Amino acid sequence: MKICSQPTNLNFYLYDMRKIETLFIGLMLVMASSCTDSPKPQKANTSVKKKAESPIGRELTEAEKKGMRLMKRRQEAKERGISDKSKNKTSAYRYLTSSDEYPIFAKLVKKSSLSKHIHSGDVTLLAPIDKAFEVHPEYKALLKPGNESALDEFVSYHIIDIPLEYKAFSDGTDWTVHSGIKLELTKEGGIYFGDAHVRSGSIETERGTLIGMDDIIYFPSLSETMR
Repeated sequence: MKICSQPTNLNFYLYDMRKIETLFIGLMLVMASSCTDSPKPQKANTSVKKKAESPIGRELTEAEKKGMRLMKRRQEAKERGISDKSKNKTSAYRYLTSSDEYPIFAKLVKKSSLSKHIHSGDVTLLAPIDKAFEVHPEYKALLKPGNESALDEFVSYHIIDIPLEYKAFSDGTDWTVHSGIKLELTKEGGIYFGDAHVRSGSIETERGTLIGMDDIIYFPSLSETMR
């Protein structure tokens, strides 16, 4: 005879418990997965906003670069203006002798009897740079006693007896210097007064102007006894 075992109440109880346990474990796994996958709060928007507000940490735009270059040029111009104020602009003579730009010519002008005329009158002083005197190393002889007339002759070729800014001077075709000689102004390959090359720009003072020269306009003949 075959005997079939019948499930007892205990078996049903254990079966139900296993089902509940399985459901509970599944629910816990779902909850754990949800916590792991939830996105964290992002701070990217804040950093992006701050980055947009400040140029630090990013490449400057062309407009910003242009603005910075403009500010730099203005600062340099301001510094040059402060430097110029330290030089005496009462007259072209005072500017020449207080500046360190034309030391040789300044020494010759100070020694000349025409220095008072240059200081007191509204003149244009045409000042050669030191390098221009390399062609005439004998310029030192002009400072010797007895050579005063030669010195004055030399200086007189570097004075125009009216004040001229660079543009007005360079727009002319000829000008008469203090010695009474009229010299031609040409514009081929640069601005030339006589055979001397004119430097760009001018210094305006209360009485007179100064224009730089790359060459000597005129140098007097010196005898052996004058050297």
